[in-house]
Amino acid sequence: MQQTWRLFDRVAGDYDQVVPFFREYGAAIVRAIAPSAGSRFLDLGAGRGALTAAALSRGCEVTAVDAAPAMAALLAADYPDASVRVMDAEDLKLPSGGFDLVAASFVIHLLDDPASGAAEALRVLKPGGRFVLTGGSARHRDEMPAVWSSPLTDRLDTLFLEFAPHLPPGGGIGRPIDAADLLEAAGFVGLREDHATVEVAVHDTAMLWRWSMTHGYRAFVEALPEPHRAEFKARMLDMPLGDGLLRRRTCLWSGHRPP
Repeated sequence: MQQTWRLFDRVAGDYDQVVPFFREYGAAIVRAIAPSAGSRFLDLGAGRGALTAAALSRGCEVTAVDAAPAMAALLAADYPDASVRVMDAEDLKLPSGGFDLVAASFVIHLLDDPASGAAEALRVLKPGGRFVLTGGSARHRDEMPAVWSSPLTDRLDTLFLEFAPHLPPGGGIGRPIDAADLLEAAGFVGLREDHATVEVAVHDTAMLWRWSMTHGYRAFVEALPEPHRAEFKARMLDMPLGDGLLRRRTCLWSGHRPP
């Protein structure tokens, strides 16, 4: 986890500032989970406040935690109405049963032990409280498969897949998780799958490259040995832009702490 938060500490100033990708995702995720005003909302791995901003706008009482001190400092400055803490999602220094809703956007797969993160979410929820996280599952179902991507997103994904074999062991950050299995193993009940879609525009491939270097993609790029790293950058900069739209649709899996 230390390797991960140090990366995000380095990019904190630029995170989500080149393209508001995660801010748009945060708004879409909170719309999908629809917390009620006054809900005690815990934002795990809050970053620059994508979920926090959207939850505050709905009248939630927000506690936001992030393991990267620079992220937390910027978050606290931007959202003084939230209670912001520097904290590891696997070891929350928070009382049990204190939240109605815990949400984790693109963070659980980054933890050293995702199961510990899910267990902590269960602990801090009140009985009947809900935990929502982004992530796929073999149980996935979606009635709108056509909106999952865009030509530019597909080209970007293909480039990453092509260069992935050049990564050294342990290169990059994150690991695959099955979100539904993780929730079930932690003891959550009433599992549910929702979805959130985001679409943002980039003006040129130089902007696409700058964006890629302001979040978790940076770990992938920095782990590539030369000359592959330079080739990867050149290939991204030469990529056909097309309509310039980055579109992604993500699964939102949730479950409740048993009553």
